[in-house]
Amino acid sequence: MARNSAPRTPHTGPFVGARPFGARDRRLFHGRAETVDALVQAWTTARLTVLHGDAGAGKTSLLRAGAVPALTDRGARVLPVGHLLLDPAFPSAVLPEQNPFTRALLASWNPGGFPTHGPGTSTTDFLRDHERVDRYGRPLPLFAALDQAELLLRTPDDPGPHRAALVDELLVALHDHPGLHLLLTVRTEHLADLRRMIAAHGADHTEVRVGPLDPDTAVSATARALDTAGVRHPLTVAGRLVEEVRTVPGTSASGAATAALTDTVDPVLLQTVGALLYAEGSDAFAADDVDRALTVHLSLVLEEVAAEHLVPRDLPHAWLRRAATPGGPGAPAPGAEGAHDPDLTRGLVHTLQDRHLVTPDTDGTAYRLRHPRLARPLADLAARPPTEHPEPWTTAHRVVVARRAHTRGEPDLAGEHARRALRSTPPPRPRERVLLTSLLGDLAFERGDPAVAAAYYAEAAELLEAVGDGAGVARLLVAQSSSRLQAGQRAAALDGLRAAAGRAHGDPSLRTGIGQALWRVGQSQSALDLLDAVLVGDRSASEARRTRNRIRAELTSARGLTPRGSW
Repeated sequence: MARNSAPRTPHTGPFVGARPFGARDRRLFHGRAETVDALVQAWTTARLTVLHGDAGAGKTSLLRAGAVPALTDRGARVLPVGHLLLDPAFPSAVLPEQNPFTRALLASWNPGGFPTHGPGTSTTDFLRDHERVDRYGRPLPLFAALDQAELLLRTPDDPGPHRAALVDELLVALHDHPGLHLLLTVRTEHLADLRRMIAAHGADHTEVRVGPLDPDTAVSATARALDTAGVRHPLTVAGRLVEEVRTVPGTSASGAATAALTDTVDPVLLQTVGALLYAEGSDAFAADDVDRALTVHLSLVLEEVAAEHLVPRDLPHAWLRRAATPGGPGAPAPGAEGAHDPDLTRGLVHTLQDRHLVTPDTDGTAYRLRHPRLARPLADLAARPPTEHPEPWTTAHRVVVARRAHTRGEPDLAGEHARRALRSTPPPRPRERVLLTSLLGDLAFERGDPAVAAAYYAEAAELLEAVGDGAGVARLLVAQSSSRLQAGQRAAALDGLRAAAGRAHGDPSLRTGIGQALWRVGQSQSALDLLDAVLVGDRSASEARRTRNRIRAELTSARGLTPRGSW
């Protein structure tokens, strides 16, 4: 691709590839002005807005590079965009009854406060602390968003009650906080489920849909981005790129080569091809260039997906080939008729969908190739030997992969990645080792193996003690003691709680966890005294208030029965 000598941002160029646009890419984000305006209008006027579209349609980009900066430019109060990724930095066993997805959301809305402040807070209490009023006492608007809400609506391999409960919690918060303007992004395939949940709460909402680009808009937007990056003849180059992305090669009945143009332009495919060829310095955008680039891209993606799910690359590749068969039944979803391979999990299929390779049929029983332009590179891949990646990721990458599997509801996969990372060479750095070990503790605790969980938490605490992180040690001591209580190790658990109490003076969530543990061993009055003290200093300690109320109700129903023991 011809370039002039004008300075440009070297780490992005004019294309972002398959990842979403972020605030830093705003100067490259073009072609969505009308949709951004519609989204901002809906978000500011409606209490609940649902932004929906297919995977890869651009929902996250619209939010992060469009609507949020536009509102911020107006001086609006906008929380950081919410997302869901479970974090072992605050062990599950500290507050075992709290919804972990609530913690994940609030951590993303308040990244500077987690995990030392806020883990024991509910959504509604968090929002109450962020409420502001004008001089007349009227609530001022507060804009909050949860991106990729389909994570709460998908059926994981290991389902639980917490996902739907967070949706309910958010809808209740709308009623409790009149200044809140909430935006949820969701894939259209899950829109009907979300609508039913909204209707059950009697809430009104506005919907904004984002779809593919029309060809003229795609050419104009790409040309503007190329021009920003200093590319010569940007309109000509953009036109060739968009035409080639729209071109679907085929074969006629007589065996002659054919080609057809799609009516719309897939944003992810456009960005992916553009980034691949721009990195090579190519501006030809001929069919052979695009096929070659996409074949390399597909090879790398399939290797990454297979490595993430610990399966041979042949499994996702063969499944994708079925999805690409014209007129065929498509590739079966896990559990559907024809899906007999036990390694074909919902998580693996969801990851292929998240990587913009497949899209589900309307009934969700089968998947098809996301874009017909991928069919020929996918077929070419069969003859291409895979690149050898015996250890494809750094430890930091494996930490993220393990957390992502945990969030998706694949605990066995999360645990295996954590164990492999702990055995890797070179060994993980101390804090990475702590996160991985704490994650293994969470997984053991959640599957009902508290003795094993306690051992992992104890190991993680020793590692943190060595680097001088007193707050982290306190969290792990509470988690270890809570696990020991469930394992029947009462004396050791109480010793651990005493040690943790000496470190947890400024952390309401940890003191709440200690109070809950005391209650579970029958020391109700001691627990009540501790929780009352927590609430004196922090009215937003939702778990403390909930637990205190339960203890009070228990003591009242006992009709004056003397609480057992004192710690």
